[in-house]
Amino acid sequence: MPDHYNDLTAIEEAIETMFLAAFVQIDHPFCKPILATVDEKGAPKARITILRDLVWNTQRLRLHTDARSSKVQEIAARPSVSLAFYDPGAEVQIQLSGRAEVHLHDEYADKAWAGASPSSLRAYLGNALSGASSQTPLSGLPLDVEGLIPPADRIAQGRKNFAAVEVVFEQIDWLFLSPFGNRRARFEMTREKWVGTWLVP
Repeated sequence: MPDHYNDLTAIEEAIETMFLAAFVQIDHPFCKPILATVDEKGAPKARITILRDLVWNTQRLRLHTDARSSKVQEIAARPSVSLAFYDPGAEVQIQLSGRAEVHLHDEYADKAWAGASPSSLRAYLGNALSGASSQTPLSGLPLDVEGLIPPADRIAQGRKNFAAVEVVFEQIDWLFLSPFGNRRARFEMTREKWVGTWLVP
């Protein structure tokens, strides 16, 4: 069994190590978490996102999205969110829960835009709203940028559609799946430190 199987302190250290690894290994499964929000009717919504930045010691992470997407309105109305991460090799699921804030035309969003790759920023040139119905299959991109990375001045036209989502997480739910017996623990930020509690899996 791993060292952290029965040790809350070791679990906390293992969680941090897994997240930091996600920024070294581009194919790490934690790079693509599931973001859960609640819509205007109170129904849950979940979708794959891409983890863009993480500052572990301040409990902050960043996601990018289209400013016109439904999740922007959902977060504005109900900022409580949850992100689910799963590593199939390690058989570990981690949920981070906290509050999200959408940044559109401020310094935070500007910095996020400046640090993003042209290939990811091209997505914000789309004219149609995400989720809109269509008679044919399509990428949503204008024809002049379909299948290529446009020059910087063309990419800049998508800035108005870009949003950076900042999540401050204050709770971590950790689940380890094992044939010898599953383990589950919850960590909550209390007085600037994580306090762990064992849970029934």
